[in-house]
Amino acid sequence: MKNKLLYIILFALLISFLFLPMIQEHYKPFKSKPLNGVNFVTEFPELSFETFSNGKYQSQLEKYTSENFGFREFVIRLYNQYIWSCYHKTYSHFLIPGKGNWLFYTEAVNDYYGTEQKKWYKTPENAKDWFDKNTKLMCQLRNVLKEYDIEFLSFMAPSKPFVYPEHLPERERDTTTINAMEYYDNSLTEAGFPHIEMTKWFRAMRDTLPYPVFPNMDMHWQFTAVYGYDSLFRLMNSLNDFGIPKIKYGKPKPYFDDFQNDEATLNLMFPIKNKNTDYKLDVEIECNENCRKPKVLFVGDSFIWGLDEHLPWDQLMDDIEILFYNSSVFKGFDRTKYKKEDINLLRDILRADYVVFYTSGHQWYRASYDFVEEALLALCVSDSVMEAETIRIADSLNISKEKALQKIKNGPYIVKGIETYDNPIIRNEKGIRIAQTINLIEKDEEWIKALNVQTVLQDKTLEEILTIEAGNVLNNKPLLRSSTVVTEEMIFEAKVNERIRKWKSSPDMMKFLREKAKQKGKDLEVVIVEDARWVTKEEQKKQ
Repeated sequence: MKNKLLYIILFALLISFLFLPMIQEHYKPFKSKPLNGVNFVTEFPELSFETFSNGKYQSQLEKYTSENFGFREFVIRLYNQYIWSCYHKTYSHFLIPGKGNWLFYTEAVNDYYGTEQKKWYKTPENAKDWFDKNTKLMCQLRNVLKEYDIEFLSFMAPSKPFVYPEHLPERERDTTTINAMEYYDNSLTEAGFPHIEMTKWFRAMRDTLPYPVFPNMDMHWQFTAVYGYDSLFRLMNSLNDFGIPKIKYGKPKPYFDDFQNDEATLNLMFPIKNKNTDYKLDVEIECNENCRKPKVLFVGDSFIWGLDEHLPWDQLMDDIEILFYNSSVFKGFDRTKYKKEDINLLRDILRADYVVFYTSGHQWYRASYDFVEEALLALCVSDSVMEAETIRIADSLNISKEKALQKIKNGPYIVKGIETYDNPIIRNEKGIRIAQTINLIEKDEEWIKALNVQTVLQDKTLEEILTIEAGNVLNNKPLLRSSTVVTEEMIFEAKVNERIRKWKSSPDMMKFLREKAKQKGKDLEVVIVEDARWVTKEEQKKQ
């Protein structure tokens, strides 16, 4: 009888154990610590005859299940802890452990050992050709922007493996390849292009300081970012004596608050011991009556976030825009996020006082992430010229217009007028005039209010209305501003519409709204409108 009872208990425990992950997946009775890093969410598939017959439902269901099974986070952390503690390895493809408790970016380590070039270019000769072309394009863009009193410069953030090579994993170095960071440093210097290369300075500085210039468990600089930005803004000011406020800082102090570093992306069960002490600098911005805060457009990688974390950037700049990898767009000091396709690149460039291309060593193999090419085309090539050049290249190479257009985007130097000139001889004059006019309109709050009302009346985006109004200004036609009767109700509706457009351009916000609509059992569009109206009303109450 006792044995039978024991068997029943054991059987019940076994069944419970088998069904526990399923229970956790659907009902989540046990709290789990979410995984850090980028997570691509797979939606639960919709079952239909079509999706089932073509196999789409099955494949998506399999993917969804693998991403959402019960205790997934715990299992992943347990496995990661096992391979870290037993083998000093990590499951992350972009992080690699060095000697001791040091972490490095895999690509940065490859760059140090000379293998990263082979990932991007077949031979050193291919690499040199592309590096020289990119240097030429950067100089061309600088010359064009100078015509509009905009300075273009570059900033090479420090590369951790080159600063602390003794902590790298042992590996044979390939001496037959070309290092992009070193090559661009030399070629830009020879071309007279203003830039700063921070790795050499950090390497020289590291042994003179009583604290590390890089944390051992993070790939990015921390408080030492202040030193880099101080140098950058000094260089910016030296180009045109703009009057940029000065950065004043004291000695580093130990900083014991937790901060997010790359250790978190390892997703371990337990924190790693023997980490560097974190430091923080007391920073002040000095600005007298002669100071001017610039508008700065940054194009670059994740090293840019040190500016936000360690400096009061709203005291240093009048406005900021970040083209993150020339893909995601962040505007203003609150980091409002936009899709790249939802901004007007020409307008944003012409709005800036400085354009700074900003990236770390191993990223230089990717040049400017196509920013320089896109900027040159926007500034130099009108729609009519683009159409004519597309047809010319398509005919001469016997390819489709689509392929010809892609060739132009990949290499603007094939367009007549840009070609090999240090300073391209053609300009997108119409586009530039419209962009400059819109930038002036945006400075007038009452004008913008009237145009926002027009977005409701004409069911157009603000960008479309601004373009129409700029055309009216340039062609001496009646202004929309003059024909608009502005009421409080219209202003409210315009604000709602603008908020909806911003939300729809934000992937993070749309993810939140989709989840909210699902929880409430409402249509997504209904939730978007309801929330936009509520937020706008609450905003008005505070004013």
